[in-house]
Amino acid sequence: MQALHFRSWWIAGGIAMALAIVVTSLLPAADLPRVQLWDKFEHAFAYCALAAWFGGVLRPDRYLRLALALLALGIAVEIAQGAMGVGRTADMRDVLANAVGIAIGIAVAHLGVGGWMRAVERLLGFAAPTAD
Repeated sequence: MQALHFRSWWIAGGIAMALAIVVTSLLPAADLPRVQLWDKFEHAFAYCALAAWFGGVLRPDRYLRLALALLALGIAVEIAQGAMGVGRTADMRDVLANAVGIAIGIAVAHLGVGGWMRAVERLLGFAAPTAD
């Protein structure tokens, strides 16, 4: 598999996305704009995006670890929501929605879309770094 030229930047982007999801998940609901989508769809979409993003960075043999790490993140966020006392509640249905999103993101990556970051770098004219 061809290495990514900007791997560190891609990872940083994914971490920033994950942090944004965590922060918005932990803010009081009253402080957030109303998106007007079904809450479970929002959860599934966010975690699908994370899985697809990191699926573009990682090799396919690491997808199971990725899925487990993202699921652990979702569970930790729900536990934090329940413990914070700022109008948010822990909801196992949110964890299930996150898991569905993760499964979809990983499935899409397995179906050949996982190399999307390499394709973007090629389109931009960046050659992959050579191995020493």
